[in-house]
Amino acid sequence: MDNGQNRIFIDDLILILQLRGISITQFFKKYFPSNDNIDYSQISQELNQAFYDNDVKKAKELKLKILNTKHMSTELRDRANLIIAALNSKDDKTDTAAVKQAMHDFFKHQEWMNDENAIVLLSNSIRKDNLNDVTPLVMMLIRKYKDLKEQSLIKQRRLATVGINYLYVLRKYFMDSDKVAFKILSWLESLATDPELCLLRELTLYFYFIYTNDDQAEGIKLILDQSGYKKISDNLPD
Repeated sequence: MDNGQNRIFIDDLILILQLRGISITQFFKKYFPSNDNIDYSQISQELNQAFYDNDVKKAKELKLKILNTKHMSTELRDRANLIIAALNSKDDKTDTAAVKQAMHDFFKHQEWMNDENAIVLLSNSIRKDNLNDVTPLVMMLIRKYKDLKEQSLIKQRRLATVGINYLYVLRKYFMDSDKVAFKILSWLESLATDPELCLLRELTLYFYFIYTNDDQAEGIKLILDQSGYKKISDNLPD
């Protein structure tokens, strides 16, 4: 009888899920997670924390754990490789081949644009030597998130940081790339007018003035300097 009741329960549950248009697979993954799913979630969180803590040793330990765990996704392995490459990178001294390969492996996963940590990784991986490889990825974000203000403030900040970091490298090393610059500037102009995004909006305005040869750019540098952002102000390309 118990088995019969269980059978009725399962049949009714599946029918309810189907009527409501809910994925049966996703339902059971969420409410009845396997050990593999739990391991994935835990390692994913620890990997993200290692990235934010600049802890390359921890990232390498997690990569080894990923390789030794059955049924672990290739996406997580590739993300670990990219994090390690990014943490090992030191501006122009970076091992560009390692970063380039890690970026190629990770960003081939179609779902990366839905992962906010992947967006942060992209932002921190932008370099002079890989700008050509990064450009299509940035354009993918622009197409997917056309109107930034429709996103949460946290997501707007992360997306806009990609744009600002890209403009920084573009202006510093590739002076004759106005077409791409204005496309990104147009995208950044869709940021919400919220105090939490004030710095990003000021930086957007700075690059706009730089690309339009407007003297007001110097005024923004001065304001940033006086507002406690001296390091940012000093490093901005002219």
